[in-house]
Amino acid sequence: MKIRLVDEHFMKARWDDIESTLRHTFHDSQFNDDGYTVNNPVDFTRSAIEGGLGPGVKHLVALDDSGNMMGGFFCIPTERKEGQEATDLGWFFVVPEVDRDTRREIVDTFLERVFQMLRDAGFKRIESNMGTPAGAKSLGRRYGFVHAPTAEWSNRWLKEL
Repeated sequence: MKIRLVDEHFMKARWDDIESTLRHTFHDSQFNDDGYTVNNPVDFTRSAIEGGLGPGVKHLVALDDSGNMMGGFFCIPTERKEGQEATDLGWFFVVPEVDRDTRREIVDTFLERVFQMLRDAGFKRIESNMGTPAGAKSLGRRYGFVHAPTAEWSNRWLKEL
């Protein structure tokens, strides 16, 4: 297995594979926000690779020895605006066929690298939605994300960097 940092060119070249992997992974998922479906991770990721999230957005992919997609952490900002302290992140996943130990290794590597990239860009914290209960549980327990809802944003999660 190899985890690579990629840009929109890689994502565009592999889009059919990425989209089908996202749909496969999230097809039976329960989502935290009303109205969310498997289309949300697909559409958000597509928007990023088409430039909709601005410059400097990168992505991590986990590939097996044959180059097949095992997981991804998409839409990681690597640039920030002057005075910006917080950022949002995109979707992350590991395909359901991956065993528990490998899944943990992939997610640990993703999060280590994401946190470092955000610190390097000068971000102080992450403010994000959690797409699924499984993601919220994992990121809350193992990686220090804290549920911090507001009246306007019930699915708000924070992580100090």
